[in-house]
Amino acid sequence: MTVTEIAEYLDKVGLQYLATIGLDGKPKVRPVQYMVVHDEKLWFCTNSQKDMFKELSVNPYIDLCGSRLMENEIDTAWIRMSARVVFEENLTVKKMIMEKSSIVRQLYKNDANHSLFKVFYLSEISGSLNNLGHVKGLEENKAFSKPVVFNL
Repeated sequence: MTVTEIAEYLDKVGLQYLATIGLDGKPKVRPVQYMVVHDEKLWFCTNSQKDMFKELSVNPYIDLCGSRLMENEIDTAWIRMSARVVFEENLTVKKMIMEKSSIVRQLYKNDANHSLFKVFYLSEISGSLNNLGHVKGLEENKAFSKPVVFNL
């Protein structure tokens, strides 16, 4: 899969769930939304006062999972990936995110230079797109596509 194909799938899913290692050493999971592709990178955003920002500043490794339950449950697919987060002050990306997300525009008063507005991209990405046709321990359903493994 390419970065663009992953981004298209994440957009289709809507919400994803991002896992970090908390400052207490325990896992933390929260809903996030992939925002934009820029320079062949998947970009997200957060607030510098949030726990997620603090956790990622200490330990930049994450797992991310996203899925949308389909009406016919057997058609449901999901994406899973591990990556390293890289924070970067990138005004172009901030403007792109503000253009895409009305929530972000409201939160940061349509100011891409807002001091609390932080953006990050994923590097060292490895993951897969899976479906219920290949669940370990169950008989494999030949009618389903094989999991797609990616490393970017």
